[in-house]
Amino acid sequence: MNKSNPEKCHGEQNGLCSEKCSCREPATRSFRAKHAHIYSSVRGCEKYDVLSNFQDYQGAISSFIHNMCPLNRGMAVLDLGAGTGKLTRLVAPLVSYVLALDRAELMLRTAERSLQVSKSLVGFAVADIRNLPCRSGVFDLVLVGWTLSSLKSEFEEWYEDGSAGGTWRAELDSALAEVDRALKPGGVAIIFESQGTASSIPSRQGSWLYAHLRQRGYREQLIRTDYKFPSKAVALETLLHFFGKGASKRAAAILSPEEDPAEKMPDEGCIIPECTGVWWRRME
Repeated sequence: MNKSNPEKCHGEQNGLCSEKCSCREPATRSFRAKHAHIYSSVRGCEKYDVLSNFQDYQGAISSFIHNMCPLNRGMAVLDLGAGTGKLTRLVAPLVSYVLALDRAELMLRTAERSLQVSKSLVGFAVADIRNLPCRSGVFDLVLVGWTLSSLKSEFEEWYEDGSAGGTWRAELDSALAEVDRALKPGGVAIIFESQGTASSIPSRQGSWLYAHLRQRGYREQLIRTDYKFPSKAVALETLLHFFGKGASKRAAAILSPEEDPAEKMPDEGCIIPECTGVWWRRME
């Protein structure tokens, strides 16, 4: 097999997985396969929406957005990789208009069904982040939620000797260029990506994707977007469905082992930590 920009792993450095580190878990090898069934079925999309509604009970995402770009009724927002509408629902009541785009039509249908503001305030369209169906310089805020990691995995290639390559950097740069094109002068782009589920400390600081965003001029911050589930049983089943056995096992270790899985938690709920990385940049 021909290799495009091969990246050979050589071990851990300073406690973090670098771009040339053999200890990196090959999560991206199965990323598409693991989530394809979710995005392509109505039931899968609805279960994903349930998961996203449990996330960030503290409201950290909304607070971060408002701190970086105070929202008002005169603003237009672009939500890229909108999924089932988590970010769209947060900002739509506070701005003039939101355009929500995603490649998965069923995800957008789920988002539209859950919308609680006038549909005249939100538009939905199936689109690729690398080729946006919008005019240049029209949005005050562009949100990119948990989307670039999927794009990276689509164009990342892994080889039998453990090295990696592919054209993912070029594809990401195409997406970031479209983000810049859509923004007004002075507009803000905010990118959200996972830094670890069922973990109180970030576990992906060595990500090649995150390093690439830093190289492209994005500033970075870590926030906690913890999940709040009604019970241990719901927590473990929901995390297993989307994140797999690893996250579910970590969550089980965090929760009280002697508790009946079917028993509802006290009023404070069942809390599972989540670390989220945020990258942002203001358009000059």
